[in-house]
Amino acid sequence: MPHQTDAVQTRSADEPGLGSAKPTFAGAPAGWPAPDPSLLEDGRPVVPTFPLDALPQPWREWVSDTAGGAGAPVDYVAQAVLGAVAGLCGAGVKASVTQSWSEPLVLWQALVGAPSAGKTPALDAIGRPLASVEKLLQRDSGAGASPLQAVAGPVQGGKLVVHDPALAALTRSVAARPPGVLLWRDEPTPWLSALARESRYDRPRGPFIDAWSAGSNLPVSVLCSLHPDGLVEALEGTPDGLATRFLFAWPSPPAQRGLSDDKPPREDEAVTMLHRIGGWVGTPERPLTLVFHEEAVKSFERFLTGLQEEIGGTEGAEAGWLGKGRGTVVRLAAIFALLDGSRHAATAKPPGTVRREHVEAATRLWQDYFRPHSRAVLDRCAPSDFERQVRRVVRWLKKAGAKAEITREEVRRQALGKTVNAGQAEMVLRRLWSAGIVRPAAHDPLPQGGRPPQRWEINPALVGK
Repeated sequence: MPHQTDAVQTRSADEPGLGSAKPTFAGAPAGWPAPDPSLLEDGRPVVPTFPLDALPQPWREWVSDTAGGAGAPVDYVAQAVLGAVAGLCGAGVKASVTQSWSEPLVLWQALVGAPSAGKTPALDAIGRPLASVEKLLQRDSGAGASPLQAVAGPVQGGKLVVHDPALAALTRSVAARPPGVLLWRDEPTPWLSALARESRYDRPRGPFIDAWSAGSNLPVSVLCSLHPDGLVEALEGTPDGLATRFLFAWPSPPAQRGLSDDKPPREDEAVTMLHRIGGWVGTPERPLTLVFHEEAVKSFERFLTGLQEEIGGTEGAEAGWLGKGRGTVVRLAAIFALLDGSRHAATAKPPGTVRREHVEAATRLWQDYFRPHSRAVLDRCAPSDFERQVRRVVRWLKKAGAKAEITREEVRRQALGKTVNAGQAEMVLRRLWSAGIVRPAAHDPLPQGGRPPQRWEINPALVGK
C-alpha cells in the first residue's frame, strides 16, 4: 500500500491527467473507472482462488462438491479440512525434516469474510463429520484401539473441538487430550486479543503464542472467522508475531450454482477418512513420525533458498509471516501425506514418509495462495498513517451520499478533522484519484477573481458500495 512519501511524487505516466480518463469497466458510470476495491470497507485486493489440485483425491472432489452444496467458497471448506487434520494430530504427529528438525502438526487458520460470505456453512460441513470422529475416538480410547497410544489412561478421550478461548479452559482441554485440540471460533469477536492479554502476565510472549509450536505443553490449532472490518479490532493488543502465524483465506463470494448441480452430501466419507487419520495419532511422548524422503528434502531445500532471499527484501509483518514459512510448509506437507494416506483401507499402515509431491504441493499452496491472501489481510491490519487517512475519507464520502463534488478544505476539516494541513489533504485526494474514487472537476472563477479552491468530483459508483 502507498505510504505518504509515495504521494508527494509528481504525477506518473500511469496517473490520469486533467484531460484524460482511466479505462472504464463494466458497471461503472460512464467516464469513470471502477473504484479500487482494496479501499472499500469490505474490499480486498484481487487474490487467487484455492488450488484444488493441490489436494489429493478423494479430498479434492469432496471439497469441491461440499462447497457447492453449502454455497460456500472452496477456500473455506479446504481451510476447514486442513484445520480438522491439524486438530486431530497436534503434538501426536511430528514431521521430521532432519534428525534435528521436526515440526508438530499445529495450524492457525482464519477465514476472513463478511457475514454472508459462506464461512459458517463451510465450517459446518466439516464440523458435523468432525463431531462424529470425536465420538469414535473417545470410544476407541476407552477400548485402547490405537497401537501408538502405549500409555496408561485415555489419550484421545477428551474433547477434540473446543470453543472456550480462555487460557485456563484450553489448558484443561489439552490435559484431557494431550495430542492437542482444535479451538473453533465462528464468531468475529476480539477473543484473540483478550487471550493474548490474559497470557501476558506469565511472560512477555505469553504461553498462547507458544501453542503454535506446541510449546508450554499447549498444542492448540485454531480455526476461526474474522470480519474484514474488524481485523484491526480482532488483533489489537496482541503481541508482535501472533498474526504472522495465521494462514488467512479471504476469497470472493462463489458464483451462483444451479440447484440441479448439487450433489448428495458425503459426510460419511469424511468421517471414515478423518477417523482413519485420528487412529494414527500418537502421544506427545510417542508421536507418529513422518520422515521427509530424500527427494522431499531436496525440494524443500530449494524452497528455503528462495524464501531466504524474499525475507531479505521485506520488512514488518510481511517479513514475520514469511519467516514462519519454513515451519508452515513442513506442516502442510505432512498434512498432505496424511490426507493422501487416508484414502487407503482401514487395515493399511499409517504413512511413514513425506514425499516430494507432498512438499511441492505444500510449497505451491503456501507461496501462490496463502501468501497473497495473508498480505491482503496484514496490509489491512497495519496500514500506514497515510493509508488510514485515505480510508477515513472514503468512509466520509460514502456517508456524504448525494454529494457530487467536494473541496480540499472540506476533506481537511470535515473528513479528517483538521488533523492534516492543506498539502497533506491534497496528497490524500491524489491517492483517491489514482484509485478511481475522485477526479478533478471543472470549476468557475470566483466573482471577485483570484484562484478558486480545487473541487473534486466523486465517483457515483461509491454510493452503492
